[in-house]
Amino acid sequence: MLPGTRETQLGVWVDVPAARRGARAPAAVALLVDASGSMQGPKMDHARAAAQAFVDGLPDGDLVSLVSFADAAVERVAPAVLGPETRPEVARAIAALGPEGSTNLFEGLRLAERHAAAAPSTHAVRRVVLVSDGQANIGPSSPELLGALAQRGAAHGVQVTSIGVGADYDERTLNALALGSSGRLYHLTEARQISSVLERELALLQTTAATGAFVEIVPAPGVEVIGVPNERVDRSGDAVRVLLGTLFGGQHREMLVRVRVAAPAAGSHPLASVRLHFRDPENGNVPRVQEVVARYEVTSDPAQVAAHENERTQTLAAVIETGMTQLAAAQDVGSGDFGAAEAKLAAAEERLREQAARAQSAKEKARIAGAASAVASARKTARAAAAAPPAARRMDALQMNGASPLWMGR
Repeated sequence: MLPGTRETQLGVWVDVPAARRGARAPAAVALLVDASGSMQGPKMDHARAAAQAFVDGLPDGDLVSLVSFADAAVERVAPAVLGPETRPEVARAIAALGPEGSTNLFEGLRLAERHAAAAPSTHAVRRVVLVSDGQANIGPSSPELLGALAQRGAAHGVQVTSIGVGADYDERTLNALALGSSGRLYHLTEARQISSVLERELALLQTTAATGAFVEIVPAPGVEVIGVPNERVDRSGDAVRVLLGTLFGGQHREMLVRVRVAAPAAGSHPLASVRLHFRDPENGNVPRVQEVVARYEVTSDPAQVAAHENERTQTLAAVIETGMTQLAAAQDVGSGDFGAAEAKLAAAEERLREQAARAQSAKEKARIAGAASAVASARKTARAAAAAPPAARRMDALQMNGASPLWMGR
């Protein structure tokens, strides 16, 4: 980079090995099922069947609880260690789930998070699996308040998997729950898809490779960490921790770190120590740390700076920006502002096409072109929504939201 005070971006990637050698980490799972009146019929039937299949796939020794929410939150099963004696009790509680009343998501989430967070240290994998088809209409209901609740749970290692069913759930709230807890979001067009999603969640739990994971960025003198977009972070002095939670085999997480650098005279200088902290379930959950030191070179030649721009980081920045744009465009479609959605997506696609044309690496060119094609598909969906009836328009908006690149790798 050129001398002087400048802002730049640092790309950070965490690649988890796919192969696992040791035992699976015990899990504490709180199933949180919307039991409001809108879940009547096939939705509740599929939710019960999928929840039972999910529990059947968990091994003995895992902790399971069941919470439903309608007018109030109801503890159907207190945290119980799965085994021959407790499985019938859980099965009876799942079979007894029935729809009635309104949607008090806040109290349901608070109770489910309390169950997962109270798990002993032996059960470091802690997850709330939420199935809902509606919008919170009793108790605190804003995405901001519910997202903050998810963040408080995440401080105790609890991550939220949000499963939105149909066309009536509040995607802003489920987005906030997933992002606030470093969790995941699924948009399901039909209730029968619940089973396949819970099968995927079960498969991920079975390949847990790390718990309590976070990336710590410790800046060198003269360097300030400005922020990490769309990630859950803690600050301690000058250092920033990006909280990842549980990582599974084969997972690829990436993040963009924005920094301000007071670059001194020419030469090589440290930028930051980047440390991955995690607990290793294959070795008794012992804490481990992996570290790399990022460096930068100062030159007065702008051509040298341009020639050494990191294409992978540029691609990452473009993908994150595209994800944010797609979420915003989905909200525009949901509110009927199709012109704004088209303008946002058209501009994003043009930027991506231009970047793909400049890319030198075949791999990065392909990824940027793929992102551009995804935006083109979103534009097509937005245009179709403009001519569609309200129900179809709503589903189009949810489809765009669920397809955002921000959910990739989580």
